[in-house]
Amino acid sequence: MKVKIYILLLFPIVTFSQLSEKVNIIYQELNTKKQIESQNIGYSGAESQVYLLYSELDKIATDSEVLFMAENGNNVVKNYMSAILVDRKSNKILDLFKTFIKNEEEVHIQTGCMGYNSTIVSQLYSYIFYQNKKIENIKFNKKNYTLKEIKEYQFEIETKWTKKEINNLLKELNFAVLDSDELNPISLNIIFNLNNYKFDNYDKVKYFANKYPSRETLATLANFQNKNDLELFHQNIDISFLAISKFPDESFIKTLQNKEIENLENLDYYEAISSICADDINQIKKNIFDKLSKSDNMFTQEYVQYLEEALKKYSCEFNSHLLLEIEKFHNR
Repeated sequence: MKVKIYILLLFPIVTFSQLSEKVNIIYQELNTKKQIESQNIGYSGAESQVYLLYSELDKIATDSEVLFMAENGNNVVKNYMSAILVDRKSNKILDLFKTFIKNEEEVHIQTGCMGYNSTIVSQLYSYIFYQNKKIENIKFNKKNYTLKEIKEYQFEIETKWTKKEINNLLKELNFAVLDSDELNPISLNIIFNLNNYKFDNYDKVKYFANKYPSRETLATLANFQNKNDLELFHQNIDISFLAISKFPDESFIKTLQNKEIENLENLDYYEAISSICADDINQIKKNIFDKLSKSDNMFTQEYVQYLEEALKKYSCEFNSHLLLEIEKFHNR
């Protein structure tokens, strides 16, 4: 192990009978950390000492020790131990998830040189959700690479879960989410995003959208396409462009026209206008492409590609015509 573990004489280590001596020492050290870190952090890609503590616990801690730390550690410990429990296919995940919901804590995450805030609930949900992605990667890697290449490039090739098991557990987690009235809005946004803004139980989704109106909650509500919700989207129009793409009602046409100038580089706005085929909105699409194609902004090509991707998602005849112009622009 590359991390040096110091037993500070001035602050005696608390001993937990549930933990072995070595696990307890590392646990106490990890329990002082303030943020979750990926394996390499910073612009230089330096090896994270926090991650090494987690990695060492993963190697030596028993299942019961990992669960104890997940239940009793700070939010950093809870996060790392949750990941281990998912990897080990623990049968305690649903209970742990419900416990986290009752007293949800936020946590800062450092990945590479980027950082963002999340919650221990949404992190645990994400670990489960991405097991399906891992299964897909396994199939892809086994199909396209030799065993030697898989080992050499260190692909993630192991998971104890099946797709059916993951999907059944996700259903139970979703029930727990809908059963809560006080879920942290950060968790809601992440969970709704992972589910592509499709979630069961209209009444509960509307409750959350009214309580925590956000880009994600409104987009999830919009997927139900209930006209009674149009006023809520109009009231929160600047964060409802993604919602409009899920529910492209003609009542938004005038508003989208009024919002054109200030949203020339807004990806959600691209989604909203791409989903509507009216002549007035088609003119906005052409206006944005014309302005982007003539701009000397260093990110112009990138924004044109985002507009192109949005146009491709929706069946409008004008979208097809504009895509031909964009193709000529790329060739040029």
